[in-house]
Amino acid sequence: MLFGVKDIALLEHGCKALEVDSYKSLMILGIPEDCNHEEFEEIIRVPLKPLGKFEVAGKAFLEEERSEAAIIRLMEDVNYAVIPREIKGKGGVWRVVYMPRKQDIEFLTKLNLFLQSEGRTVEDVARVLRQELCPTVTGSRELPARKCCVPGPGEKPGAGATARLDGVPPLDPEEKNSKAGEGKRGKRKQKKNRRRHHASDKKL
Repeated sequence: MLFGVKDIALLEHGCKALEVDSYKSLMILGIPEDCNHEEFEEIIRVPLKPLGKFEVAGKAFLEEERSEAAIIRLMEDVNYAVIPREIKGKGGVWRVVYMPRKQDIEFLTKLNLFLQSEGRTVEDVARVLRQELCPTVTGSRELPARKCCVPGPGEKPGAGATARLDGVPPLDPEEKNSKAGEGKRGKRKQKKNRRRHHASDKKL
């Protein structure tokens, strides 16, 4: 997940004030003022359970956000794969901010500097990525069914009937003539065989 410069700076400032390691801490944003401490701990208990033991290091009110932010100190090594990006809390969705891996700091610093020079933010990048990776599907994209009408015994194909099945190529003129010749020769052989059979019956 991408965080803006303000988010990272706010996390570092809060951790420094509370004297906790920013790389082993989380910051939760968007907590309403009327959410008391017991209620807050109950809401975060299940989402943060995969991270092991933790404690609420401190909370502060953010004037700009008009909501509270909480610093969570993790007791165990950080497993980035199980950190929740958001928590469904009182009053809406609470954002979870954490320090990126140390090897990513230099890259993120360069990225933020580039975005600032372009007049963009990390949130703009995240929005574009969501649109590109998860496009909205407006309707069904199923392929139309292909018509294939096969006449039954004694029936003639209709005017719009398809003369071939899918995957079977049509015969070219030479193959058609060859097939027609084979059919005629087959009929002559059948007639000759019937005549011979009748002649043998008469002799008996």
